[in-house]
Amino acid sequence: MQSNVPTEYLPDESDSPDYVYPIPEAHYPREINTADQLVDRHVREGRGDNVAVYFEDETITYEELQERVNRMGNALRELGVESGDRVLVRFPNRPEPVITCLAVQKIGAVAMPSMKLLRAKELRYIVNNAEATTIVVYDDLLDEVDEALPDLDTVEDVVVAERNGIEHDHHSYDELMDAASPELEAADTERDDLALMLYTSGTTGRPKGAIHTHRQMLATADTYARYCLEPTEDDVFGGNPPLPFAYGFGDLVTFPLRFGASTSLTQDASPGDLLESVENHGISVLCSIPTAFNQMLAKFPDGPDEYDVSSLRVGMSAGEPLTPTTFEQFREEYGIKLLDGIGTTEMLHIFVSHHHEGEVDPTATGFPVPGYECKIVDPDTGEECERGEPGMLAVRGPTGIEYWNRPEKQDEAVEDGWSFPGDIFVQREDGRLEYKSRADDLIVSSGYNIPGPEVEAVVEEHEAVAEVAVVGAPHEQRGEIVKAFVVTTEGTTGDDELVEEIQNHVKNTLAPYKYPRAVEFVTELPRTETGKIRRKELRE
Repeated sequence: MQSNVPTEYLPDESDSPDYVYPIPEAHYPREINTADQLVDRHVREGRGDNVAVYFEDETITYEELQERVNRMGNALRELGVESGDRVLVRFPNRPEPVITCLAVQKIGAVAMPSMKLLRAKELRYIVNNAEATTIVVYDDLLDEVDEALPDLDTVEDVVVAERNGIEHDHHSYDELMDAASPELEAADTERDDLALMLYTSGTTGRPKGAIHTHRQMLATADTYARYCLEPTEDDVFGGNPPLPFAYGFGDLVTFPLRFGASTSLTQDASPGDLLESVENHGISVLCSIPTAFNQMLAKFPDGPDEYDVSSLRVGMSAGEPLTPTTFEQFREEYGIKLLDGIGTTEMLHIFVSHHHEGEVDPTATGFPVPGYECKIVDPDTGEECERGEPGMLAVRGPTGIEYWNRPEKQDEAVEDGWSFPGDIFVQREDGRLEYKSRADDLIVSSGYNIPGPEVEAVVEEHEAVAEVAVVGAPHEQRGEIVKAFVVTTEGTTGDDELVEEIQNHVKNTLAPYKYPRAVEFVTELPRTETGKIRRKELRE
């Protein structure tokens, strides 16, 4: 890997993935810059008046976005940010983080979007691990930065976007922008220079910095988005995944801007806010997680009548498995397919999905995305499994797993050039890949391997169940038993009779040994900022 950062932080060649580029769109010239491709190219090609960003009542054209990116890039250079420097960007979903990340990349530095719920302790670890030099932050999220600041070894400057009147003694985002030149040539970055670093949520230990190059960022759009969504410049992408979530950054930044389309940003969006944005901004590609789609169905049963949703043409779902129940209900109510996808922070975006115009089987995730190849291997022998047999998913394509300065984790994640995201799948006879569980979510009960998400999908079919999470609970005789944590629908009481109904439904649908021997009713499920269920918390 050619790189703009010190090579001692990058994986050894022997532990790096083998990158393959089987589609023509994934071949890029040696010198290429993400920000130039996502913004400047559209202005050069006459699309400067197209709307790039919708936010509340504001519209930002590509020409206006270019000027703001240029000003921020020049401001960062004035502060001393150099090629390869890491810049932490900490905001809710608003235009400023999009502008800042693009500006960082345009000057050849590395953007590090940060989840807004991170506390000072977590920020200390991430900033020091990445050796970030600069932080750009929303004023309402400044307190944790200030608390961490005395212990941040490499940070030289903090830039604050003043939107809520919070006092501070750092640089002013707006003042820097106003003073900076609107003209900026993109740095001479190479395709394998680092452009983006995203830290994993760290649910199983210290967060890991997943590193991505200019080429890899563009490749996510030129594989999954181009082939599975087929976007045009008339599309409007919108949704509520946080921008620092790899899924959200692709959905709301890389994908729309790659195709000259628009992104609709909604700060701290509830399901109702999303429906308003669909109506007000004409969202055509709706991106979210299964929980949010279920909330839209449950809290807005008349949503398609109350809001103008005629602009919608396809939905994207990731973060957790999308159940067939949710898929069918959403298609019935909103008239669009939700494309389930498997992707990871490390792989940057979705690499298994269906095509929006193809036949979608909601009981499977889909096929390998054009540009990627997948195989299922026996975790013990490393041999490829027969179709129909569960095993570990291995992936190869234009993106792969590479960690910043974590050689021990790198060694676990890549084998013979294939990346192992840590998921158990089955490849069916028709080639579709069916998700079973995360490797660490497999429940082993009396010697049987039981994938929790498979049980969840069946429990969710019960009309009294709004949400469910299934984990293994310790058991003296069986090792583990299947335990379901259930949130009931409004007006339904969780009692012994409902427990029996749920158990019988699972017994009648799946092999009887998979039924939940314990059911606990809860008011809500613990979730990460990206909407994933905190199963570790439930297991504890």
